Amino acid sequence: MKITTPLLALALAAITIPLSSYAESDKHDRCHQRAHASHGFGKHFHERLGSIGVPSHLAALSLSETQQDKVFELMHSQVPKARQAEKQRQQLHVDLNKLSNSGSYDEAKAKQISEKLATIEKEHVLNRSATNHQIYQILTPEQRKRLDEIKTNHEEGFSKSRFEKGQHHTKKLERTL
Repeated sequence: MKITTPLLALALAAITIPLSSYAESDKHDRCHQRAHASHGFGKHFHERLGSIGVPSHLAALSLSETQQDKVFELMHSQVPKARQAEKQRQQLHVDLNKLSNSGSYDEAKAKQISEKLATIEKEHVLNRSATNHQIYQILTPEQRKRLDEIKTNHEEGFSKSRFEKGQHHTKKLERTL
């Protein structure tokens, strides 16, 4: 009984520490909070658009109204195609799951489905790259420079926040033990 109580307390602490630190979400930056968000078009697409209908990372560039209109047009012209691709992707995943869980597994059919999925993903990446390039061409040289700085800071900040988060958890665990 004497050994059980400290072990139980230690196990309880090990379970609650990660949960309590995760609950302090105000200490995490926006990058961490959105790390699991979809980066392509999908059901969260509208959440990544700012109030002017352009991607939020462009809001800091002070786009002119003409630039905003062009970016808006580019982004929204992609939505129907992206929605159709997402429907196809979901159906192919359902088909692959059914095949995997059926009594008779057909490797040739599984390969065919996975190749279709790869084609859809390839087209999505190419479309996204082309759209990003078209948006980049709309920007002035000063805005391009500022966008490059924003992207660099974003990447560095994301890595740094993940590192600091790990240290934060380690310090909490050390204090508890």
